[in-house]
Amino acid sequence: MKHFIFFHGIGIRSFFWGPITPLLEEKNVHYSLIDLDFTSMDTAFNSALIGVKGIMEQYPDREIVMVGHSLGGLFAGYVAYELGEKIDKLIIVASGISPQKKKNENNFIKKRLKKMMMKLMFGGYMPYWVTQPMFFTKHTPKEVQHQFWTKTVRESPQFLKEFLNYRNSWQGFYDQPHFSGPDNVLCIINDRDNIIPKHAALFLKDHLNASHKIYKGAGHNDVVTSEKYNKNFVNDIISFSLI
Repeated sequence: MKHFIFFHGIGIRSFFWGPITPLLEEKNVHYSLIDLDFTSMDTAFNSALIGVKGIMEQYPDREIVMVGHSLGGLFAGYVAYELGEKIDKLIIVASGISPQKKKNENNFIKKRLKKMMMKLMFGGYMPYWVTQPMFFTKHTPKEVQHQFWTKTVRESPQFLKEFLNYRNSWQGFYDQPHFSGPDNVLCIINDRDNIIPKHAALFLKDHLNASHKIYKGAGHNDVVTSEKYNKNFVNDIISFSLI
């Protein structure tokens, strides 16, 4: 029996997955939503690992399928690295890493991330950037975007600064042999993602020799928040878990 564990990204919490939970329940999928502790990078790593271990202890006979969106995808990779064969599948959604040799591209990405992080720390309230068009396309209705606007979380300056300094160190978490190959890892790539550059998502996919699916026309959050995509998304992750 499969058990899906979902990790959210930065500036939001497990409510991010709300649009697909009815779809999961319709299909009798067993799942847990974990709220990561973004007080610092250490608390984030600890909450990810401890949360998954707790679910594994609660359901010892279930096969664990990790699903992480955006930054949550990188933390899902960390958990897979730490727990190895105790994790059955890894599904990374709208996330990526850049080859470190591309210094100019990394600097560009870091500058863009830093600009967003400054908005998070000093913008007065978190929702300002989460609902910008760079996170959604027209396929997510404005009222749904507004719902996220009212729930988003302003992250701590300590976490955001540590994250910016840490971002080039993720690659090592994906080098464990069990979590490479098209039967173990699926990367979901959004064709209109203005947060994660396509080359970074494709680099992660290639680095892992992962299966992948590209959602044409989808923005960073759309595969979850848009009815145009989220039914297919749920079907895709369920199908992959059964390989």
